[in-house]
Amino acid sequence: MTLAALVLTAMTGFQAAWNTEPARDTSGGSVHIVVQLTEEDLLFVMEDGMETAFWEMAAGIDGIFSVRRSGSLQREQFPFSEELEIAGVEPGGHLLTLMITDRETGNSTVWEENIDMIIIDSLSWSSGNLRVAGGPYQRADGSAELVWNVYPPRGGTPVPDSLRAAFVMRDVGGVTEREGWMDMVVEGSSYRGRAVIELNGLGSENYEVISAMVSGDEILTAARTDLHLLQAWDVWGDDPELTGSLVRPIAQTSELNRLEAAEGPSSRRAVMAEFWQERDPTPGTLRNEYLEMYLARLDEIDRRFSVLNIKGINTDQGRVYALLGEPDIIDSRPMEISTQPTQVWTYCSPPIEVSFIDHDGCGIYELVTDWEEVQVFHERHN
Repeated sequence: MTLAALVLTAMTGFQAAWNTEPARDTSGGSVHIVVQLTEEDLLFVMEDGMETAFWEMAAGIDGIFSVRRSGSLQREQFPFSEELEIAGVEPGGHLLTLMITDRETGNSTVWEENIDMIIIDSLSWSSGNLRVAGGPYQRADGSAELVWNVYPPRGGTPVPDSLRAAFVMRDVGGVTEREGWMDMVVEGSSYRGRAVIELNGLGSENYEVISAMVSGDEILTAARTDLHLLQAWDVWGDDPELTGSLVRPIAQTSELNRLEAAEGPSSRRAVMAEFWQERDPTPGTLRNEYLEMYLARLDEIDRRFSVLNIKGINTDQGRVYALLGEPDIIDSRPMEISTQPTQVWTYCSPPIEVSFIDHDGCGIYELVTDWEEVQVFHERHN
């Protein structure tokens, strides 16, 4: 991986981006990191009559923090950006670590990523991997940023005047869905290209993204990557009725009441931000693993349990799957074996069996096990 760039967004608004500049010789390459803090990321205290926040950043390779920054900021100085650079990174695989600390509370956010540092010694144009900021799996709403580094040939070869970089996004059938030009900026001895792809209106499927550096009609270098779009589930309260139906299997009645009583999009979003934060198993990190898991469950529920005009999340099987996940054993008994089609889901550790019956033989399985029993089981073992 000659280019590694990632934009991370926490629920508070924290953002960071990084990229690697490959080594040109044995002295190693560099890792460049830009961190942006918003006023929601830190706790403010009164200092000399002013609201002040105290921060510290540390970045390192393979567990050794070689770069540190710290300081204090008044509220009016936000948003605030700080650049960090780790030089002399030897070629090979490494673990990049970034840690942001609120010095007032002592709370730290740690993020790690495996990177590869390579040596560029080509006499022709070359490029790093085309990357999608935030990873190749995106929800089909908003936008995604493409990041691409291109390296000119060594040895003083003249650089053409008509350099441009373009991208195209195609679906599995080869149909072009998005295309455009990339903004290319000279940074040191390389070019960094960026482009924004609008995702609204796209289907939840797999896409191919190709970038190319061109001079006139000649392609100098190119790269490709995959972009997997998942459904854009409304779990933030944009449509309170829809959000309520999506989270009802895992929500308390009081939480649904707060969502219903919230006035306006910002209030509903605040209610749902608290909802997901309370379920975050690692609140000191940027990721909310529970939210990621639940979104994946919604994808699976919609695919497997939607029947007739009923969405999967509104079926009994969908509700159980949302709460407990994939069963260890599914025992299906069709009508040829049983008087009515049945399914028994077995969860082994800890053990529970959940039974369903298709009373009408049309594929809608109704829960036989008491729903409250399923809820109590989940609460006791989570």
